[in-house]
Amino acid sequence: MNNLKEYREKKNLPQEKVAKLAGISIRVYQRYEQNEREPKISTAQQIAIALGIGAENVHKLFPLL
Repeated sequence: MNNLKEYREKKNLPQEKVAKLAGISIRVYQRYEQNEREPKISTAQQIAIALGIGAENVHKLFPLL
């Protein structure tokens, strides 16, 4: 399990909700979660905020950024 999915499941949030809060499509979010794509840093920060971990902790979700 990757960090993105792990954090989302800990928060009991569906993918659709995280995608909407981050301002991206559900399909794009799914590609990030499945490690098919890497987000831009600004998108990664929005996802971190949507998951409630703060933009400064984006490296916890996407270690390669």
